[in-house]
Amino acid sequence: MAKIISTRSIVVASKDQISCDLAGRTPLAHSPAKPLMKSTLAAYLGMLVRVSRWHLIGVLIVMVLYSLTEGVGFALLLPTLQVAGFNLAGQGEAGRYAAIVSNAFVAVGLRPSLILLLGVFVMLVGARTVLGQMQNVWTYAVQQEVEHHLRRRLYRAIADANWLFVCRSRTSDFTHALTSEIDRIGTATSLALIFTGEVVIGMLYMAIAFALSAGMTALVLISGALLAFAFRGRTRAIENQGEEVSATNKSLYAATIEHLQSLKAAKTYGAEARNLSIFSDLSADVASANVDGTRQQAIAATWFELGSVVILAVVLFVSIQILAVPPASILILLLLFARVMPRIMSGQYHYRAFVNALPSFANLLDIETRCAAAAEPAMHPHDRLSLTRELAADGVSFTYSEGRVPAVRDLSLVIPAGKIVALVGPSGAGKSTIADILMGLIAPDSGTLRLDGRPLGPEGVRGWRDQIGYVAPDTFLFHDTIRANLKWARPDAGEDEMLAALRQASAFDFVAALSDGLDTIVGDRGILLSQGERQRLALARAFLRRPSMLFLDEATNSLDSENEARVLDAIESRRGELTVVLIAHRLSTIRWADLIYVVEGGKVVESGNWSSLSALHDGRFRALWEAQSLTA
Repeated sequence: MAKIISTRSIVVASKDQISCDLAGRTPLAHSPAKPLMKSTLAAYLGMLVRVSRWHLIGVLIVMVLYSLTEGVGFALLLPTLQVAGFNLAGQGEAGRYAAIVSNAFVAVGLRPSLILLLGVFVMLVGARTVLGQMQNVWTYAVQQEVEHHLRRRLYRAIADANWLFVCRSRTSDFTHALTSEIDRIGTATSLALIFTGEVVIGMLYMAIAFALSAGMTALVLISGALLAFAFRGRTRAIENQGEEVSATNKSLYAATIEHLQSLKAAKTYGAEARNLSIFSDLSADVASANVDGTRQQAIAATWFELGSVVILAVVLFVSIQILAVPPASILILLLLFARVMPRIMSGQYHYRAFVNALPSFANLLDIETRCAAAAEPAMHPHDRLSLTRELAADGVSFTYSEGRVPAVRDLSLVIPAGKIVALVGPSGAGKSTIADILMGLIAPDSGTLRLDGRPLGPEGVRGWRDQIGYVAPDTFLFHDTIRANLKWARPDAGEDEMLAALRQASAFDFVAALSDGLDTIVGDRGILLSQGERQRLALARAFLRRPSMLFLDEATNSLDSENEARVLDAIESRRGELTVVLIAHRLSTIRWADLIYVVEGGKVVESGNWSSLSALHDGRFRALWEAQSLTA
C-alpha cells in the first residue's frame, strides 16, 4: 500500500487509486463560469415539467381549488354580515358586491340565511382541509420524482464517463452531488410549488380586492412591484450566499470521506488532533455560511415587512383622503389585506429560499455536462467481443496530463489467447496503466490496440470489457452478503456455479465454515473478513464472470503460500481456455507464466519465459530475480 499525504489528511490509497492520482485529481467545482440564474431557472423549470408533468398538473389543479374554497369562503363574509343585520346600503362597491352574492343564491333557488351561509362556510373549510392534505402529498410526490430523476440521471452520466475523467475528478464531489445537492434541489422543488400556491391564492384575493376598490388595489400592486424591484439586489445576494453554502458543504463532505477512510493511518501517525483541527475549521465554515444565509433571509424579511407596512399606511391614506373609499369597503379591504400580507411575506420567504437552493441545480448541471462531454460511446447490442487469437498493443503511448512524463511510451506487446502472460517491473514502471489500456479503461494517446487483428477503438471497449475479469490489489466488497457480492459480477449465476467459483479461488473452505455460509454479511468494504479472504472472494467473483481474459493485479499478494499455490493451480488448470495477465512484483508467482514482459519506464525492455530471461546475466529480469534471492 502506498501512502499519499494531502494537506487536509493522510489518505491510504491502493495501486489503482494511485494511477488515478497520477492524473491529477481536481475538484469538480473548478469549472467554467456557472450558468446565469435565468438560464438555470429555465433549465430547472423545463426539467420539472418533463419529469412530473401529470403530478404537477394535479398539484396546480388542487392549488386552484384550494384557493377557490378559501376565496369563496371570504366572499361570503359580506352577505353574511348583511344577513346578520349589518346595513351595507350606501357602502359603494361593498353593498353592490353583497347584493350580487345574495342574488346568486336566489338564482339557484336558495334564500340566503345565516344558517345557510354558515353551513356553506363550514363545508368550504372541510373541502379546503381535504384539498390541503392532497396538495401536501402530491407536492411531496413531485419532490421525490425530481430527486429520483436527477439522482438516476447524474449517476448514469458518471457511470458512462470514461475512466480517465473519473480519475481526474474528486469522487467526493460526485457523492456530494448525488446526495446533499439533490436533497437541496428536492427542497427547492417543494418551495417552488408552495410559492406557486401562494401566488395563486394571492391573485384570487387581488381579484376580490379589485371588485371592491380597483383604485386602492392598483395602488397596492404598483407599490408592491416597486418594493420587489428595490429588493432585487438582496435577492442576488441570497443567491450568491446559496453558492457559498453549496461550496462549503462540498468541502466538508470531501473532508469527511477522506478523514474516515484515513482514520487507521491517522491513528498510526498520531494525527487525530491535526485532523480534528482541519475538520473543525471546515465545519465552522459550513456553520458560518448557514448562519449568514439565515441572516440574509431575516434582513430581507424585516425590510420587506417594514416596506409593506409603509405601503399599507400610504394606501389607506390615499384611499380615505383622495379616493374616498366607503368605510365598509375600507374595513373589508383591511381584513383582506390582513390575510394577503402574511401570504405575500411567506411567498417572498419561499422565493428567497428557492433562489438560495438554485445554485445546487447549477452545480449538478455542470457536473452532468462535464460527464457527458467525457462519455464513452454507447455499446451496440451486437458489439460483444471475444478473444480467439491475440490481443496486441502496437506503438502505444499515454500521458496522464500535459507536462508529465509519459506513463507508457511506444509500447508494443502481444498477449496470445489461452496463454498466461506476466507483466513485471519495479513500482511506477507503468504496469497498472498498461493493464488499464489493455482492458479498454484508458484510450492511448497514440498507437493502436488490436483484438484478433482488428483495431479496438472507443466504440468497442464496452463490448470488450464484458469479456474481462479483474482482481485489484485492494479488493472492494459491498456491505452485503457473500452471495450478493458474487452475484454482482453475474446476476444469473446459480448456487452451484458460485460454489465452484469459490473452490477455484480457494475460498470454499472458509466460506463453508462461516455460520451463515453464502449469506454471511462481509461488512463495510469487507472489513469483517481478513485481507486474504477478501482477495479470494474477489478471485471467485472474477472466475464466476467466466471471462475470456483475466487480469490479476497483485491478486495473490495477501495470500499465504499454501492458498497462493491453490489459486495458481486453479489458474494453471484452465491453461489454454483462459487468457491470464498477471501483474506482479513477487517473481515467484509468475515462474510458470508462458510469456513474461519486463516493464520499465512505461515500455517493454525484455520479454521471454522464465528460463530465457533468468539466463540473461546482465538483463533487467535477472537483476530483479537476484534482488529477490530466487534460484533457477
